[in-house]
Amino acid sequence: MEPKKPLLFLVVVLMLFFSVSAISIGQELKTLAILPFENNSVTEPEKYDPLSKGLSAMLITDLAGSSDDLKIIEREKIAAIIKEIALGQSGSVDESTAIEVGKILGAQTIAFGSFMVLGKQVRIDMRIVKVETSETILGDSVTGDSDEFIELERELARKISESLQVAYASRSGEPSSGIDAALLFSQGLDALDRGDKDTAKKLFSECVAKDASYQAQVDNVKGLD
Repeated sequence: MEPKKPLLFLVVVLMLFFSVSAISIGQELKTLAILPFENNSVTEPEKYDPLSKGLSAMLITDLAGSSDDLKIIEREKIAAIIKEIALGQSGSVDESTAIEVGKILGAQTIAFGSFMVLGKQVRIDMRIVKVETSETILGDSVTGDSDEFIELERELARKISESLQVAYASRSGEPSSGIDAALLFSQGLDALDRGDKDTAKKLFSECVAKDASYQAQVDNVKGLD
């Protein structure tokens, strides 16, 4: 019976090794970049253009603090790469372009999509693909009333978290406005990107005054100081 003890010990060691390896793989830090959305609005498309970067910025903020297992690429880094490859000229992002941006950013996964405003209705479509393999891990949409815009954005954030198998903690604070507050926030980002900090601060203040739940979004904006 004695000779079996070393074998039993080896089996136990191997089981522990593979268990620890599985835990390590499951807890591997995941990296996601969220690109600006394409504006396919039928109703006043020019009016809603700022939402292209505003929506992605909102998702970045909501997801950034939700899980220790998920790293979100900062909006400023994404904007710099987009400017470098002149992506903003067309406002359109196809899969190959998204993957190219993802590789430059060093992201494991890349999210891109579009939104459409038609009257009082809003539809947001999003895809997430693995940069290395081009595998689609999420293809989904949310639809609702424009008065519920921030709820739609939070629902999309939850879907993203689920597809990446990471926790999602919804932001506190009940929204008290619709798409108008999101537009003010987005216009503030536009002004900031143009270097007009005074206008940006004014628009952000108007946004928070209209809906205090946007304070977290404004707090996450860099470059105002």
